[in-house]
Amino acid sequence: MPFAVTAAVVGDENATPTTGSDTGQMGNQTADMTIAAYIGQDQNLTRLAEAVSAAELFDTLNSGGPYTLFAPSNDAFNALGNETVGQLFNETDNLTTVLQYHVVEGEYTSADLMSMAGNQTGNQTGDQAGNESEGGILDIFSGLLGMGNETENATTLTTLAGEDLNVTVVDGEVMVGNATVTMADINTTNGVIHVIDQVLVPASVNLTTENQTGMQATTPTETVATTTPAGTEAVANQTMLIGSVQ
Repeated sequence: MPFAVTAAVVGDENATPTTGSDTGQMGNQTADMTIAAYIGQDQNLTRLAEAVSAAELFDTLNSGGPYTLFAPSNDAFNALGNETVGQLFNETDNLTTVLQYHVVEGEYTSADLMSMAGNQTGNQTGDQAGNESEGGILDIFSGLLGMGNETENATTLTTLAGEDLNVTVVDGEVMVGNATVTMADINTTNGVIHVIDQVLVPASVNLTTENQTGMQATTPTETVATTTPAGTEAVANQTMLIGSVQ
């Protein structure tokens, strides 16, 4: 597969791990790489590389674009559990949908996302601030609830899966759905990559494993509740009939 060859040749010895919402430029390492090529050589994205290969999206991320990719780290895939990841890899259609849910047409840097989110709710935030200053009471409640120092702005992007993805900025951190961007702005020749700490799953995809489904389907609670009284009543009626005959 293309990713396996690329990873073996390029390696990741020049990459410097970063934490938080850091910028992932890493010098000029990504200057001549496509999104697909970068994924293939980053040791923190090996599970994503496998997923892209399994879903046959290598060519899309290698030649199309420009795209913005929200790339789940290995830890993000591991958090799903082996059974769930195995199920996802075996269901190619769902895997493709999940991966496309991480890709947006156009190139959006972290600065772009913050600006878009701010403009999306800027007027609303201003109005709310004015009302709270006039009322005073809302300020007090916000302080008591610990909400005084937290700011949140949001915007919506349409993914290649055709479903919307909410991008929020909370206290200066970019969040995609419930995931946090841990490395931002990895520039490539056909777009930009932001590494995130969770796998994003659209509402149209159910990742319940087969074992979990079986357990839910065979739970005996309802059967006991509906059949036990009926059997007990039958025995009671039979006993009454015998007593009356005697």
